[in-house]
Amino acid sequence: MRRNSRGARRLNQVLAVAGAAIAAGALAGVKFVEGGWQFLVICLLALGTGLGAYSGRAFQKQAEGLPPQVLISHPHGDEPWAHWLAWRLRRSGYLTSTRPWATAEHPVPPPPEVAPDHELIIVSRMLDDVGHHPGQSRIARSRGRSALVLVTAHHDPPLTRWAGCEVLTLAGRAADDAAATVDARLHQAGAVPLPSYTAPHIVGEVEPRYPALGPLISNFDRRGASHFTARRRELALLREVLGTVNVSRDARTCAIHGLSGIGKTRLALEYARRYEDLFDVIWRVEAAHAPTARASLLDLAHRLHTSRDQPAGSTAQHDDRDPEQTLQELLSNELPRTRALLIYDGAEDDSAIRQLLPDAGDGGQVLITSVNPVWQRSAPRHRIALEAFTTEEAVAFLSDASGMDDEAGLARIVDQLGRLPLALESAAASLRDDPDIEGYLRALEIRSQLAPPTRPETSRSGAPAWILSFKQAEEKDEVVGLLLRLCAFLAPQGIPGYFFEADGGRTDLLPERLHAEVADPARGRRIRETARNSSLLTGEAKLVMHAQVQAVIRKEMSVAEQTENAEAAAYLLNGWFPQDPDREGTWPRCVELLPHARAVLDHCRELGVVDEDTSDLLQSMGEYFRVQSDRVEAERLLTDALAQRVRLGGRNTSPVANTLVSLSRLKLLSAELLEARTFAEEALAIRLRIDGEREPRTQESRMQLGRVLRELGDFEGASEAAAETLLRLRRLDEPNPLKIADGLIDLGLVRWRQGKLPASVDLYREALRLLERTPGGSEPARRNPTAFVHQSLGLALLDSHDLEGAEQHLRTALDILERAGYADGHPVVLSSSVHLGETLRQQAARFRGHRDRRSSNARERSFPGNARPSGCSRRRSTSSTRCCPHPT
Repeated sequence: MRRNSRGARRLNQVLAVAGAAIAAGALAGVKFVEGGWQFLVICLLALGTGLGAYSGRAFQKQAEGLPPQVLISHPHGDEPWAHWLAWRLRRSGYLTSTRPWATAEHPVPPPPEVAPDHELIIVSRMLDDVGHHPGQSRIARSRGRSALVLVTAHHDPPLTRWAGCEVLTLAGRAADDAAATVDARLHQAGAVPLPSYTAPHIVGEVEPRYPALGPLISNFDRRGASHFTARRRELALLREVLGTVNVSRDARTCAIHGLSGIGKTRLALEYARRYEDLFDVIWRVEAAHAPTARASLLDLAHRLHTSRDQPAGSTAQHDDRDPEQTLQELLSNELPRTRALLIYDGAEDDSAIRQLLPDAGDGGQVLITSVNPVWQRSAPRHRIALEAFTTEEAVAFLSDASGMDDEAGLARIVDQLGRLPLALESAAASLRDDPDIEGYLRALEIRSQLAPPTRPETSRSGAPAWILSFKQAEEKDEVVGLLLRLCAFLAPQGIPGYFFEADGGRTDLLPERLHAEVADPARGRRIRETARNSSLLTGEAKLVMHAQVQAVIRKEMSVAEQTENAEAAAYLLNGWFPQDPDREGTWPRCVELLPHARAVLDHCRELGVVDEDTSDLLQSMGEYFRVQSDRVEAERLLTDALAQRVRLGGRNTSPVANTLVSLSRLKLLSAELLEARTFAEEALAIRLRIDGEREPRTQESRMQLGRVLRELGDFEGASEAAAETLLRLRRLDEPNPLKIADGLIDLGLVRWRQGKLPASVDLYREALRLLERTPGGSEPARRNPTAFVHQSLGLALLDSHDLEGAEQHLRTALDILERAGYADGHPVVLSSSVHLGETLRQQAARFRGHRDRRSSNARERSFPGNARPSGCSRRRSTSSTRCCPHPT
């Protein structure tokens, strides 16, 4: 770069001298020539003047100086840090360039081909994982004026020198502080930035997000990550596999497989915790059950949609697309372009989740954990088989976790328990509490004789350690035992901490003794801390209890105790699970609780527990999956709920009618209209027998029957049901204006389908007046009902050839949807836009018809005797085009 600068100065000197000579000669000779020769001399004069001006500007720039050249070297995968730092330095007045280097091949970045003025070297946790000691290699001195190492993660002890270079730690700094500190160090090294030179080049560019802020969207509980000292080699391999630039456009997917309890999930979560600054999204998917995994991804799509930057003063956009469309958009478009880490935890086989994996892209990374080693299709290139520790690794792990250095005694414990991390963690927890190795071995021997059998794929030697830890925790505090027993019937991962916190406000859902204890916040914290100290329960906001530990604790209980705790868990989940999953705001809570609800129901099924809580939980889950258009899972759950409710109270009960209405709605969505009619008719008959005509739920059943009849084409039956429903809703003791508006809309749709346009218009207008007078009219439905009525009214007026009224209401519908934050591509917005376009087209056709008739009349008056030339016949307007059917 310096060599090029010297050459440029010499060229400018030559151009200056040549320009001056040409200009002087041309000026002296212009007076002695004429004609064409004079013109040529004048051109030479202009050329010399131009060369002189150009060289003068070049010399002026050289006098001012060029901005310092800064090269940013970074490991593969640390592009977010490099891009943010380059943008900040350009804004401050530096010329920047970036280059990655492969840490597996070079302990330090190789020398650049052209030496910059300054070099910044980014050092991340990856250098810890690959095991390079800072003193093993040194940076070459021919790299420029200065080389500064930037550390983006905390180190213990803190680094002061790395490979012979000064170290500056950015970890824990705010963005402005970090940028100012780097700028100050470059000033100390002699750099003189020129903001006037570089700043104009970044005008209009969006500043890259500061990586230290962590992910924008995450369901990963960072506080729950425990001390992790093992699996360094596997972490380095994960980083090498997933962190390199995706040149081949293959999906960056890696499958981690191994025995249960070997540390697959822990390794994946540690990778997420260690490199969270490199991702905008970190999302853990419960992949053991495909419908639950699908629901989790839909929740991610919803959060991505609501987190998009909106113009100032605007509201978040609604995402009312079809759930299947939303899921495909997420997997094929959004995630491949996002720096996202997806962890599919506990996947059973390749075929179960293959359709739920994102497409290949530059940004996304995927981790799959499973006991199944066959992942050739989903992860064809990268698979990591976790093995048990060697004896030396197990002893070192146990020593580090327990704080003891008696290697011989610890080796005896390893021989007794085996070399799986899960069992060793339990032993370390007991030794931290009582460092008596001999006493622990004796207790372990006693428990080994009483250990319950485990599954073939699990570690048989881990059960005694878990039983011993469980008994020790229970002896310390009996309530801790109650907490662990209840958690044993929930899903292993992501147990919400608010279940057991007084701040959650629902501790009354816990068993009576546990509720009385955790109602005191200080007492509740001590209980949870004791449970975590036993290593059987980990995490903070989201608790974790390994599936093997849960199985051992359940086996320790009698059948009566298992039944009691399963019923308590069902009561807890039913109390927390949203009862109105139609509302969009409840979806995150539904997704969070789905794995636990499924685990509880599985345990209740095995124990033969059937009660109101299990049937209500099945009903709520089925309603959620119906809203998310997972019709297969919704039908399975609602059918189970119907069977349980019939078993509990017979066929003629109110809960049975509720489930029948839900099944009718589901069948209506699936276009299975005859079955939908059967369910709706039975539900209405039960309601009439039990509740009578004055009960709102009876009218809800009749309204559902009317909608089914309308889709069947039985407009007479639909009209009768809708009119009867509307009449009954008006006569209720406490009429609900929103329900009455729903009835008016339903009857208006029937009248529109019957071709009774004036009646349809009157019903829509009455519904509109009712909604406009009622606050919160948009709450019961996902779509704004006021806009829906305006659209319906506009269509009816369009069919009635009232084009001005149709235009007014369709424009009003679009205005309401825009104010509510609906996206331009939203189906409701598109539908209103299409109908408005049809209205304007017909208005234009009508205008052309009137104009042609006026022109024809003028021509008739201008011809004597009303004689018209051939071809001047009257034209008729063709504005009677039918609009497309209204969405129901």
